[in-house]
Amino acid sequence: MAKVTIKRRNESERADGRAALYAVLNIERIKIRLPLDIAVTSAEWDGASERIKGRTQEVKDKNLIISNTKAKISDILVRARLTGEKLTRDSFLALYRRPGETLNFIEYAFRHLEALNSAMQPETIRHHTAALRKLEKYEPRLQLADITPEWLRVYAAYLRDRHGNNPGTIRKNMCVIRMHYYAAMRAGKVKANPFEVYRLPAADPSVVFLSEDELGMLVALFHSDTLPENEQDVLRFFLFMTFTGMHITDARNLQIEQITDGEIHYRRIKTHTRVDMPLSRPAAMLVAYYSDGRFRGPLFRRLPTDQAFNRVIKRVCARAGIRKAVSAKAARHTFATLYYKKNGGDLGTLSKLLGHTSVETTMVYAHIMKDSRVAGVSAFDDML
Repeated sequence: MAKVTIKRRNESERADGRAALYAVLNIERIKIRLPLDIAVTSAEWDGASERIKGRTQEVKDKNLIISNTKAKISDILVRARLTGEKLTRDSFLALYRRPGETLNFIEYAFRHLEALNSAMQPETIRHHTAALRKLEKYEPRLQLADITPEWLRVYAAYLRDRHGNNPGTIRKNMCVIRMHYYAAMRAGKVKANPFEVYRLPAADPSVVFLSEDELGMLVALFHSDTLPENEQDVLRFFLFMTFTGMHITDARNLQIEQITDGEIHYRRIKTHTRVDMPLSRPAAMLVAYYSDGRFRGPLFRRLPTDQAFNRVIKRVCARAGIRKAVSAKAARHTFATLYYKKNGGDLGTLSKLLGHTSVETTMVYAHIMKDSRVAGVSAFDDML
Protein backbone atom coordinates (compact mmCIF):
# COMPACT_ATOMS: atom_id res chain seq x y z
CA MET A 1 0.00 0.00 0.00
CA ALA A 2 1.24 3.47 -0.86
CA LYS A 3 2.92 5.37 1.97
CA VAL A 4 1.33 8.66 2.96
CA THR A 5 3.54 11.41 4.36
CA ILE A 6 3.05 15.06 5.26
CA LYS A 7 5.68 17.38 3.83
CA ARG A 8 6.51 21.06 4.19
CA ARG A 9 7.47 22.55 0.82
CA ASN A 10 10.51 24.51 1.87
CA GLU A 11 11.09 25.82 -1.64
CA SER A 12 7.74 27.64 -1.51
CA GLU A 13 8.54 29.52 1.70
CA ARG A 14 6.86 32.92 1.86
CA ALA A 15 8.18 36.24 3.11
CA ASP A 16 6.81 35.54 6.60
CA GLY A 17 8.76 32.28 6.76
CA ARG A 18 5.73 30.04 6.33
CA ALA A 19 5.45 27.26 3.78
CA ALA A 20 2.52 25.09 2.78
CA LEU A 21 1.92 21.55 4.04
CA TYR A 22 1.02 18.77 1.60
CA ALA A 23 0.03 15.14 1.90
CA VAL A 24 2.26 13.19 -0.47
CA LEU A 25 1.84 9.67 -1.87
CA ASN A 26 2.69 7.72 -5.01
CA ILE A 27 0.20 5.80 -7.11
CA GLU A 28 1.57 3.87 -10.10
CA ARG A 29 4.86 5.73 -9.61
CA ILE A 30 3.10 9.06 -10.02
CA LYS A 31 3.61 11.49 -7.14
CA ILE A 32 0.41 13.08 -5.87
CA ARG A 33 0.47 16.20 -3.68
CA LEU A 34 -2.65 17.16 -1.79
CA PRO A 35 -2.64 20.64 -0.22
CA LEU A 36 -3.81 20.88 3.38
CA ASP A 37 -4.41 24.65 3.30
CA ILE A 38 -2.03 24.97 6.26
CA ALA A 39 1.23 26.93 6.25
CA VAL A 40 3.85 26.79 9.03
CA THR A 41 7.36 28.03 9.71
CA SER A 42 10.28 25.63 9.91
CA ALA A 43 10.41 26.21 13.69
CA GLU A 44 6.75 25.19 14.06
CA TRP A 45 7.05 22.01 11.99
CA ASP A 46 8.22 18.65 13.35
CA GLY A 47 9.09 16.66 10.26
CA ALA A 48 9.84 13.46 12.17
CA SER A 49 6.39 13.19 13.74
CA GLU A 50 4.67 15.06 10.90
CA ARG A 51 2.95 17.27 13.44
CA ILE A 52 2.86 20.97 14.26
CA LYS A 53 4.55 21.82 17.54
CA GLY A 54 2.62 23.45 20.37
CA ARG A 55 -0.42 22.94 22.57
CA THR A 56 -2.72 25.81 21.65
CA GLN A 57 -6.23 25.09 20.39
CA GLU A 58 -5.22 26.35 16.93
CA VAL A 59 -2.35 23.85 16.81
CA LYS A 60 -4.67 21.05 17.95
CA ASP A 61 -7.16 21.96 15.21
CA LYS A 62 -4.48 21.97 12.52
CA ASN A 63 -3.04 18.65 13.71
CA LEU A 64 -6.56 17.23 13.63
CA ILE A 65 -6.81 18.28 9.97
CA ILE A 66 -3.51 16.49 9.29
CA SER A 67 -4.72 13.31 11.04
CA ASN A 68 -8.06 13.38 9.25
CA THR A 69 -6.39 13.86 5.86
CA LYS A 70 -4.04 10.92 6.38
CA ALA A 71 -6.94 8.78 7.63
CA LYS A 72 -9.06 9.64 4.61
CA ILE A 73 -6.26 8.77 2.19
CA SER A 74 -5.48 5.52 4.01
CA ASP A 75 -9.13 4.54 3.97
CA ILE A 76 -9.33 5.01 0.19
CA LEU A 77 -6.24 2.86 -0.27
CA VAL A 78 -7.45 0.11 2.10
CA ARG A 79 -10.90 -0.06 0.53
CA ALA A 80 -9.34 -0.34 -2.92
CA ARG A 81 -7.04 -3.13 -1.76
CA LEU A 82 -9.90 -5.06 -0.13
CA THR A 83 -12.16 -4.75 -3.18
CA GLY A 84 -9.37 -5.43 -5.67
CA GLU A 85 -9.83 -2.05 -7.34
CA LYS A 86 -6.76 -0.75 -9.15
CA LEU A 87 -6.37 2.91 -8.36
CA THR A 88 -5.03 5.44 -10.82
CA ARG A 89 -4.17 9.04 -10.12
CA ASP A 90 -7.50 10.21 -11.53
CA SER A 91 -9.65 7.59 -9.77
CA PHE A 92 -7.91 8.29 -6.47
CA LEU A 93 -8.46 12.03 -6.78
CA ALA A 94 -12.11 11.46 -7.68
CA LEU A 95 -12.60 9.44 -4.49
CA TYR A 96 -10.60 11.87 -2.38
CA ARG A 97 -12.61 14.88 -3.54
CA ARG A 98 -15.97 13.22 -2.89
CA PRO A 99 -16.90 14.65 0.54
CA GLY A 100 -17.40 12.20 3.37
CA GLU A 101 -17.95 9.05 1.35
CA THR A 102 -14.62 7.43 2.16
CA LEU A 103 -13.99 8.83 5.63
CA ASN A 104 -14.27 6.31 8.44
CA PHE A 105 -16.75 7.84 10.86
CA ILE A 106 -15.53 6.04 13.98
CA GLU A 107 -11.92 7.08 13.45
CA TYR A 108 -13.04 10.64 12.77
CA ALA A 109 -15.23 10.67 15.89
CA PHE A 110 -12.39 9.46 18.13
CA ARG A 111 -10.07 12.15 16.74
CA HIS A 112 -12.76 14.76 17.28
CA LEU A 113 -13.27 13.51 20.83
CA GLU A 114 -9.53 13.72 21.48
CA ALA A 115 -9.49 17.31 20.23
CA LEU A 116 -12.28 18.18 22.70
CA ASN A 117 -10.64 16.33 25.59
CA SER A 118 -9.68 19.44 27.56
CA ALA A 119 -13.17 20.94 27.23
CA MET A 120 -15.17 17.90 28.37
CA GLN A 121 -15.69 16.33 31.77
CA PRO A 122 -14.10 12.88 32.33
CA GLU A 123 -17.53 11.32 32.81
CA THR A 124 -18.68 12.72 29.44
CA ILE A 125 -15.53 11.45 27.72
CA ARG A 126 -16.12 7.96 29.18
CA HIS A 127 -19.72 8.05 27.95
CA HIS A 128 -18.68 9.06 24.41
CA THR A 129 -15.90 6.46 24.35
CA ALA A 130 -18.27 3.68 25.44
CA ALA A 131 -20.85 4.68 22.82
CA LEU A 132 -18.24 4.78 20.04
CA ARG A 133 -16.75 1.42 21.08
CA LYS A 134 -20.22 -0.10 20.95
CA LEU A 135 -20.68 1.37 17.46
CA GLU A 136 -17.24 0.08 16.42
CA LYS A 137 -18.20 -3.49 17.33
CA TYR A 138 -21.39 -3.16 15.29
CA GLU A 139 -19.80 -1.71 12.14
CA PRO A 140 -16.05 -1.02 12.38
CA ARG A 141 -15.75 0.33 8.83
CA LEU A 142 -18.70 2.69 9.03
CA GLN A 143 -18.32 5.57 6.57
CA LEU A 144 -19.80 9.03 6.96
CA ALA A 145 -21.87 8.48 3.83
CA ASP A 146 -23.30 5.27 5.33
CA ILE A 147 -25.10 7.23 8.05
CA THR A 148 -28.58 7.73 6.64
CA PRO A 149 -31.98 7.95 8.35
CA GLU A 150 -32.55 4.28 7.56
CA TRP A 151 -29.15 3.27 8.96
CA LEU A 152 -29.93 5.20 12.17
CA ARG A 153 -33.25 3.36 12.56
CA VAL A 154 -31.58 -0.02 12.06
CA TYR A 155 -28.83 0.76 14.57
CA ALA A 156 -31.37 1.98 17.15
CA ALA A 157 -33.26 -1.32 16.71
CA TYR A 158 -29.97 -3.21 17.18
CA LEU A 159 -29.32 -1.38 20.47
CA ARG A 160 -32.84 -2.21 21.63
CA ASP A 161 -32.96 -5.86 20.55
CA ARG A 162 -29.37 -7.05 20.93
CA HIS A 163 -28.18 -4.90 23.84
CA GLY A 164 -31.51 -4.53 25.62
CA ASN A 165 -31.00 -0.76 25.87
CA ASN A 166 -33.97 1.33 26.99
CA PRO A 167 -35.10 4.42 25.03
CA GLY A 168 -33.08 6.76 27.23
CA THR A 169 -29.85 4.81 26.67
CA ILE A 170 -30.51 4.54 22.94
CA ARG A 171 -31.06 8.29 22.79
CA LYS A 172 -27.74 8.94 24.55
CA ASN A 173 -25.90 6.70 22.07
CA MET A 174 -27.54 8.38 19.09
CA CYS A 175 -26.77 11.82 20.51
CA VAL A 176 -23.07 10.89 20.59
CA ILE A 177 -23.24 9.91 16.92
CA ARG A 178 -25.08 13.12 16.10
CA MET A 179 -22.54 15.34 17.86
CA HIS A 180 -19.56 13.94 15.95
CA TYR A 181 -21.50 13.78 12.67
CA TYR A 182 -22.34 17.47 13.02
CA ALA A 183 -18.63 18.17 13.58
CA ALA A 184 -17.92 16.47 10.25
CA MET A 185 -20.62 18.59 8.62
CA ARG A 186 -19.06 21.79 9.97
CA ALA A 187 -15.69 20.65 8.64
CA GLY A 188 -17.18 20.16 5.17
CA LYS A 189 -16.69 16.40 5.20
CA VAL A 190 -20.33 15.67 4.45
CA LYS A 191 -23.38 17.69 3.41
CA ALA A 192 -26.43 15.50 4.01
CA ASN A 193 -28.02 15.69 7.45
CA PRO A 194 -29.83 12.42 8.27
CA PHE A 195 -30.89 13.79 11.65
CA GLU A 196 -33.31 16.15 9.89
CA VAL A 197 -35.36 13.07 9.02
CA TYR A 198 -34.54 10.62 11.81
CA ARG A 199 -36.20 11.41 15.13
CA LEU A 200 -34.24 10.55 18.25
CA PRO A 201 -36.05 8.21 20.68
CA ALA A 202 -37.73 9.96 23.60
CA ALA A 203 -35.81 9.61 26.85
CA ASP A 204 -37.23 7.19 29.38
CA PRO A 205 -38.92 9.39 31.98
CA SER A 206 -38.79 6.75 34.73
CA VAL A 207 -36.65 7.61 37.74
CA VAL A 208 -35.49 4.94 40.19
CA PHE A 209 -35.65 5.99 43.83
CA LEU A 210 -36.16 4.34 47.20
CA SER A 211 -39.21 4.82 49.34
CA GLU A 212 -38.76 5.86 52.96
CA ASP A 213 -39.36 2.24 54.02
CA GLU A 214 -36.81 0.91 51.53
CA LEU A 215 -34.24 3.44 52.70
CA GLY A 216 -34.93 2.31 56.24
CA MET A 217 -34.24 -1.28 55.15
CA LEU A 218 -30.82 -0.26 53.81
CA VAL A 219 -30.04 1.68 56.99
CA ALA A 220 -30.95 -1.39 59.06
CA LEU A 221 -28.70 -3.54 56.87
CA PHE A 222 -25.90 -1.01 57.32
CA HIS A 223 -26.25 -1.15 61.12
CA SER A 224 -26.38 -4.95 61.12
CA ASP A 225 -22.68 -5.06 60.21
CA THR A 226 -23.23 -8.36 58.39
CA LEU A 227 -22.07 -7.28 54.94
CA PRO A 228 -18.66 -8.06 53.44
CA GLU A 229 -16.31 -5.09 53.81
CA ASN A 230 -16.53 -3.99 50.16
CA GLU A 231 -20.35 -4.05 50.24
CA GLN A 232 -20.43 -2.16 53.55
CA ASP A 233 -18.15 0.51 52.04
CA VAL A 234 -20.36 0.87 48.96
CA LEU A 235 -23.52 1.07 51.08
CA ARG A 236 -21.93 3.71 53.31
CA PHE A 237 -21.08 5.87 50.27
CA PHE A 238 -24.57 5.32 48.84
CA LEU A 239 -26.11 6.54 52.09
CA PHE A 240 -23.85 9.59 52.07
CA MET A 241 -25.10 10.52 48.59
CA THR A 242 -28.69 9.86 49.68
CA PHE A 243 -28.40 12.18 52.69
CA THR A 244 -26.68 14.95 50.70
CA GLY A 245 -28.30 14.64 47.26
CA MET A 246 -24.88 14.68 45.62
CA HIS A 247 -24.15 13.21 42.21
CA ILE A 248 -21.47 10.53 42.37
CA THR A 249 -19.01 12.61 40.33
CA ASP A 250 -19.40 15.62 42.61
CA ALA A 251 -19.10 13.41 45.69
CA ARG A 252 -15.90 11.82 44.41
CA ASN A 253 -14.33 15.26 44.04
CA LEU A 254 -15.47 16.59 47.42
CA GLN A 255 -12.70 18.09 49.56
CA ILE A 256 -12.79 18.28 53.35
CA GLU A 257 -12.17 22.05 53.14
CA GLN A 258 -15.53 22.41 51.35
CA ILE A 259 -17.36 21.31 54.52
CA THR A 260 -17.69 24.21 56.95
CA ASP A 261 -20.22 25.49 59.47
CA GLY A 262 -22.38 22.40 59.14
CA GLU A 263 -22.74 22.67 55.36
CA ILE A 264 -21.15 21.31 52.21
CA HIS A 265 -20.20 24.08 49.79
CA TYR A 266 -19.34 23.00 46.27
CA ARG A 267 -19.87 23.80 42.60
CA ARG A 268 -21.52 21.12 40.49
CA ILE A 269 -19.20 19.77 37.82
CA LYS A 270 -22.01 19.34 35.29
CA THR A 271 -23.79 22.68 35.64
CA HIS A 272 -21.15 24.80 37.44
CA THR A 273 -23.92 25.86 39.84
CA ARG A 274 -22.95 26.59 43.44
CA VAL A 275 -24.61 24.34 46.01
CA ASP A 276 -24.81 24.93 49.77
CA MET A 277 -26.07 21.71 51.33
CA PRO A 278 -26.78 21.68 55.10
CA LEU A 279 -25.63 18.49 56.80
CA SER A 280 -28.32 16.39 58.42
CA ARG A 281 -27.18 14.41 61.46
CA PRO A 282 -26.54 11.19 59.48
CA ALA A 283 -24.60 13.08 56.82
CA ALA A 284 -22.49 14.77 59.53
CA MET A 285 -21.77 11.37 61.10
CA LEU A 286 -20.57 10.01 57.76
CA VAL A 287 -18.42 13.10 57.14
CA ALA A 288 -16.76 12.52 60.52
CA TYR A 289 -16.15 8.88 59.61
CA TYR A 290 -14.61 9.68 56.22
CA SER A 291 -12.54 12.67 57.35
CA ASP A 292 -11.10 10.55 60.21
CA GLY A 293 -9.55 13.55 61.95
CA ARG A 294 -8.17 15.08 58.74
CA PHE A 295 -8.78 18.75 57.91
CA ARG A 296 -7.69 18.86 54.28
CA GLY A 297 -7.72 16.74 51.14
CA PRO A 298 -10.27 14.46 49.49
CA LEU A 299 -13.06 13.32 51.79
CA PHE A 300 -13.17 9.93 50.02
CA ARG A 301 -9.85 8.17 49.50
CA ARG A 302 -10.79 4.68 48.33
CA LEU A 303 -13.81 4.28 46.08
CA PRO A 304 -14.58 1.74 43.34
CA THR A 305 -15.25 2.78 39.77
CA ASP A 306 -18.80 3.86 38.89
CA GLN A 307 -19.42 0.55 37.12
CA ALA A 308 -18.16 -1.50 40.06
CA PHE A 309 -20.15 0.65 42.49
CA ASN A 310 -23.39 0.09 40.56
CA ARG A 311 -22.83 -3.66 40.46
CA VAL A 312 -22.24 -3.85 44.21
CA ILE A 313 -25.12 -1.56 45.27
CA LYS A 314 -27.54 -3.71 43.25
CA ARG A 315 -26.26 -6.74 45.14
CA VAL A 316 -26.59 -4.94 48.47
CA CYS A 317 -30.16 -3.89 47.69
CA ALA A 318 -31.01 -7.46 46.75
CA ARG A 319 -29.77 -8.59 50.15
CA ALA A 320 -32.20 -6.11 51.71
CA GLY A 321 -35.04 -7.43 49.56
CA ILE A 322 -35.10 -4.40 47.22
CA ARG A 323 -35.54 -5.51 43.62
CA LYS A 324 -35.37 -2.12 41.91
CA ALA A 325 -32.66 -1.28 39.35
CA VAL A 326 -30.73 0.76 41.90
CA SER A 327 -27.60 2.63 40.84
CA ALA A 328 -25.64 5.60 42.16
CA LYS A 329 -28.23 7.93 40.61
CA ALA A 330 -30.94 6.38 42.78
CA ALA A 331 -29.32 7.94 45.86
CA ARG A 332 -29.76 11.46 44.46
CA HIS A 333 -33.29 10.68 43.26
CA THR A 334 -34.15 9.31 46.72
CA PHE A 335 -32.96 12.50 48.39
CA ALA A 336 -35.03 14.62 45.97
CA THR A 337 -38.17 12.50 46.37
CA LEU A 338 -38.10 12.38 50.18
CA TYR A 339 -37.16 16.05 50.48
CA TYR A 340 -40.07 17.05 48.24
CA LYS A 341 -42.46 14.88 50.21
CA LYS A 342 -41.27 15.95 53.65
CA ASN A 343 -40.88 19.65 52.95
CA GLY A 344 -44.26 20.48 51.46
CA GLY A 345 -43.29 20.34 47.80
CA ASP A 346 -40.73 23.16 47.90
CA LEU A 347 -39.39 22.74 44.36
CA GLY A 348 -37.46 26.00 44.41
CA THR A 349 -35.31 25.06 47.37
CA LEU A 350 -34.91 21.53 46.09
CA SER A 351 -33.63 22.81 42.74
CA LYS A 352 -31.07 24.89 44.58
CA LEU A 353 -29.90 21.95 46.67
CA LEU A 354 -29.57 19.73 43.59
CA GLY A 355 -27.67 22.38 41.63
CA HIS A 356 -30.17 22.42 38.75
CA THR A 357 -30.18 25.35 36.32
CA SER A 358 -33.04 26.99 34.44
CA VAL A 359 -34.57 30.43 34.15
CA GLU A 360 -37.40 29.56 36.48
CA THR A 361 -35.30 28.04 39.23
CA THR A 362 -32.74 30.84 38.96
CA MET A 363 -35.45 33.44 39.63
CA VAL A 364 -36.48 31.84 42.91
CA TYR A 365 -32.95 31.35 44.22
CA ALA A 366 -32.88 34.82 45.77
CA HIS A 367 -35.88 33.93 48.01
CA ILE A 368 -34.37 30.74 49.46
CA MET A 369 -33.42 31.04 53.11
CA LYS A 370 -31.04 28.84 55.05
CA ASP A 371 -33.74 27.89 57.59
CA SER A 372 -35.87 26.45 54.78
CA ARG A 373 -32.97 24.34 53.53
CA VAL A 374 -32.13 23.08 57.02
CA ALA A 375 -35.76 22.12 57.64
CA GLY A 376 -35.81 20.06 54.47
CA VAL A 377 -32.71 17.99 55.09
CA SER A 378 -33.72 17.39 58.72
CA ALA A 379 -36.11 14.76 57.29
CA PHE A 380 -33.11 12.40 57.42
CA ASP A 381 -32.06 13.15 61.01
CA ASP A 382 -33.39 9.97 62.59
CA MET A 383 -32.31 7.55 59.88
CA LEU A 384 -28.78 6.60 60.88
